[in-house]
Amino acid sequence: MNLTDEEIFRNGIEVANDLQAQIRDGIEKYTYFLLTAAGACIGYSVEKIARSPIGWQMIPFALSLTGWSISFWLGCRAIKHRVVWLRHNYASCFLSIAHPKPDFRDVNSLIGKAARVADISNKWQFRFFVLGGVAFVTWRLLVLLPHG
Repeated sequence: MNLTDEEIFRNGIEVANDLQAQIRDGIEKYTYFLLTAAGACIGYSVEKIARSPIGWQMIPFALSLTGWSISFWLGCRAIKHRVVWLRHNYASCFLSIAHPKPDFRDVNSLIGKAARVADISNKWQFRFFVLGGVAFVTWRLLVLLPHG
């Protein structure tokens, strides 16, 4: 069976769109995973602090809560900007259908900005999550190790 150039092109576009959807789904699952983990860590650590004396050892604990809170916020921010990115893409598609020679400069600028903000938020979401984890382990070691 011989495929025409147009059929090969359409098949390639379909494969690229499927791959893009899989990448987007993977990123979204990862973002939601980190959101859930950060929320659980905040809840667990707040429960743990109820039995701890206040002292200089609380500095790493405060850092862990701060890291996880920022991680959670960045995850929400990434999701928000991913939705904005999808809306701008939809507007771009609608514009290309509705107008014979559309000017995409403004829409493309908005799409690029939303994508950059989402990417940066995803990168820093993980970093702050790890910071929170390291700080929490440090706090637990300070609390549990004998003070001599």
